[in-house]
Amino acid sequence: MTLGEGKERVYMLLDEHSSGGRIEHDADLEAKMLAFFDTAQKLLAQVRKIRRTRTIYVEPGRSEYRMGTDFYSPARIWRDGRIAANRYHWRRGRLIVPEGDGAKELTVEYFARPETIPADAGDDYVFELDEEGCALMPYYVAAQQLSSDLVMDHSVMLGLFHEGLAMLRADEAPSPGRVVQSLYR
Repeated sequence: MTLGEGKERVYMLLDEHSSGGRIEHDADLEAKMLAFFDTAQKLLAQVRKIRRTRTIYVEPGRSEYRMGTDFYSPARIWRDGRIAANRYHWRRGRLIVPEGDGAKELTVEYFARPETIPADAGDDYVFELDEEGCALMPYYVAAQQLSSDLVMDHSVMLGLFHEGLAMLRADEAPSPGRVVQSLYR
């Protein structure tokens, strides 16, 4: 979803229509829209995770590798095309590679924080969430727009947002663990 598409959905939810065939939107609504979309994207990214990968080339004598500023939490580490479970550790956003590991290249799959939407973002700006996450953002933005309105009740839009959020399945990586038969040990 683009920022322009999201804005149009918010205007439809707020029932902001033009008169006389000209589309004119309230300047106050437009001014706050970008900040509300940024907050909505960051809230939803905690449930609907943004997956990214980074390749790390292991250097001899170096054991710590800092992840990027968008790093939120680790998902999986791949070594030689296989999941490397319980082999590597994390310390404050840094990957710790044990000495003598022998790995030359690691692929880190991680969950990322969305970037802050730039103040000069145009209507063609594309959100970082998937379509299911983007579909809820206009409800949050509409609720925030209505929160200071003395006539309209914002709780309906906020309730629809929370209802959709409750149904939105978290997109977590499966555990790299294994099933152990413990009955006949």
